[in-house]
Amino acid sequence: MIMPTKNIAKSILYLAVCAASPAYAQLEPGSFMTQDGAEITPTLTLGMSSNDNFFNTPSNEESRLIWTITPKIKAAIDDGPDSYTLNLGTSSSLHNKDTTDNFTQVNIGAGVHKEFTSQHRLDINATADWLYEPRGTGLTEGLADIVDELIKYQQQEVIAGYEYGAPSSRAQLALEAGFYNKKYQNFRETSQYRDYDKSLVGATLYYNTKAATRVLAEVTSEDYNYDVIEPSGVSRDSKTLTALIGMEWDATSLTSGSFKVGYQNKDFSNSQRESFSGLSWEAGVTWQPLTYSTFEFTTSRAAKDPLLEGDYIKESTYRANWTHDWNDYLSTLAGLGYIDEQYTGDVGRKDTTKSARLGLNYNASNYGMVSTYIDFIDKNSNQPTIPFDRVIVGINFTFALRANN
Repeated sequence: MIMPTKNIAKSILYLAVCAASPAYAQLEPGSFMTQDGAEITPTLTLGMSSNDNFFNTPSNEESRLIWTITPKIKAAIDDGPDSYTLNLGTSSSLHNKDTTDNFTQVNIGAGVHKEFTSQHRLDINATADWLYEPRGTGLTEGLADIVDELIKYQQQEVIAGYEYGAPSSRAQLALEAGFYNKKYQNFRETSQYRDYDKSLVGATLYYNTKAATRVLAEVTSEDYNYDVIEPSGVSRDSKTLTALIGMEWDATSLTSGSFKVGYQNKDFSNSQRESFSGLSWEAGVTWQPLTYSTFEFTTSRAAKDPLLEGDYIKESTYRANWTHDWNDYLSTLAGLGYIDEQYTGDVGRKDTTKSARLGLNYNASNYGMVSTYIDFIDKNSNQPTIPFDRVIVGINFTFALRANN
């Protein structure tokens, strides 16, 4: 018999309260060294969650009980100021009602950090992922209970960054170049029109005020190229230019953060699509009034490519998190989020998404942690098949090697 979501929520909250009294105690996994000098850090997370609206539908919600298995391993080599990393991980989900929804995702990442001199630094990071879209998101938004198969896709990304100027210098210059590719693996009659690659180049100039603050000017250019043009014959290829000015600061022991504001222009190669030109920003502030209590606020605004309809989405996001360590073993997390999305082009769609998370972490030992959480999502839209609300309640058990204290 499947336990109703509300009963599971009560049970997990009871376990959370019983674990200790008054969650962001962090697990610091241990590692071992190989003969070649590589530091190997393995972790394993086992989880169980209940989703009361698995297909993200506005009515006739269907609940699911889901078990997850997530092993990860990280290898790192430090060679003086240089470092090399490799991350391997998989995530398997098993569902209680339909094995069609079972899947295993794979994530691979590698990174290189080189410091040629105090003035010259280079970072190269690459990732490759084999993923599945959650039901009711991406290409199945509004159709998740109709499609009888999970949608799978691959993505690869390479980012290279070069910095000139010592950290103590008045000025530093950062250059960035990258490439991203996404390709769907099934439902090709539809998904082929959403395969694309993106190239990126950017430059940021920093000026150090010597008061724990850096002012900056940033320019980024992104080039989107879709593999197949839709039957309408209207290409989605576009170029996006973003120019921002702002500052980064760590002025006191209480606050740190960054703020960038400026101009974004998204210009489509086909004049039948509506281009974007307007205000864009990115900001994040961390406030730590106490060593064991942290507040984080982030916000952004930009035009992004839609997956289903319209020319672009003007998206504004706002998020706030509070984490509090009650002692060395117990911490709590509370978070709120709000997203406003305005679609342009041949649709007048407008979406708003409200979200909240409550979490509790308990370090059972220095090589194991128990995490409980409740996620709430309430999405509204002027399109009838899009709105939904959902509650996910879960518990995770994370195991690692004993940390070296």
